[in-house]
Amino acid sequence: MKSFNIHGPAFLVFVAAMTALPPLAIDMALPSLALVQADFGASQTLAAASVAIFLAGFSTAPLIVGPLADRFGRRPALIGGLLLFTLCGLGAALSPSILALLGFRLAQGAGAGAVGILPRAIVRDLFDARESRLFITAIAQVNGVAPVVAPSLGALILYVAPWRAIYVALAAIGAFLLALGLARLRESQPEDARQSLRPAAVAANYWRALTNRFCLGFSLVLGFAFGGMFSYINASPLLFMQGFGVSKAAFAGLFAFTSFGVIAGASLNTQFVRRHWKPKAALDLALTVTALAALALLAVSLAGAASIAAVVGLAFFYFCAMGLIFPNAMHEAVHPLPEIAGIASAILLASQMLCGALGGALGAALTRDASPLGVAEVMTGAALAAGAIYALWLRPHVEA
Repeated sequence: MKSFNIHGPAFLVFVAAMTALPPLAIDMALPSLALVQADFGASQTLAAASVAIFLAGFSTAPLIVGPLADRFGRRPALIGGLLLFTLCGLGAALSPSILALLGFRLAQGAGAGAVGILPRAIVRDLFDARESRLFITAIAQVNGVAPVVAPSLGALILYVAPWRAIYVALAAIGAFLLALGLARLRESQPEDARQSLRPAAVAANYWRALTNRFCLGFSLVLGFAFGGMFSYINASPLLFMQGFGVSKAAFAGLFAFTSFGVIAGASLNTQFVRRHWKPKAALDLALTVTALAALALLAVSLAGAASIAAVVGLAFFYFCAMGLIFPNAMHEAVHPLPEIAGIASAILLASQMLCGALGGALGAALTRDASPLGVAEVMTGAALAAGAIYALWLRPHVEA
């Protein structure tokens, strides 16, 4: 089988599928938590921990895999991550206890984290700035679809099979991508760009990335903006089903509509890039929209006028702006550091996951009375923080 044509649709689908693994692995498993709890006689907390522990592995593994990908190349790191993801999916399906399941989920998250940083590094290796932005935008569109489709896919599997079949399905997806990677993916990193794994050299490369204005700055911009988005995602079941009293089916529809905002924003970014908009113009627009949408949600919440239409509509605009922020911030963070794109991607992902976890926790904690006010406060703080970092520290140095 010949190698991928990097300008062909098959390569785009392959790379985008790698970025879809984490949301698939998280959201497909959500409908099965009650069944896992009953099967193992575990507490609700332990059953729900299968999601949190996956995220722990997912957020920490890239910090180790990044230097490895810069030393040995992207292909070995990708193959290793997919192999780990696949084997741990099978292990989770065969788990004899809740603790074994948690162990396999931790390792599966690490495999997904290893795979998750590589698309950005591969794109940086292969494409110039304009092509890179178009490619990352297409990836962002897939990331917008996956969280919408995954819970329904998990629920569909549960209609015809026990909960363990969800992990078999995840293992099958991993195995398919592994086979494709082995057969068709060639190494993207030039041989002369390989980095040393000596501890001093790795530390120096991390220091170089962390002291790079664009890498650190845009990692924080994306992280804060994503934290505001995830606060809404995490609190939305309580907000809509308990606060507004909507049914599960209605909530699924509302959540899908909001999530498609990311796809709409990413599609808009594609048009911007084709019309030769620079990242500065797209980020100016996107960060303004996130701030205005969050402030408007805060205002209607404080006024006691928050309705389903108002909350969903304003969240849609925030998510739409995220469809612009994702590809442009990712590009600006990784592009200045081609030799250590693995480390730069690891910092970008770690920042996103840390801020997402904090935003999600705050959103849930402040929504105890099922009011949108707590979520609005978190979204406003996150959007203003992202906007301030961009406006004061980054924007003067971004190409106009």
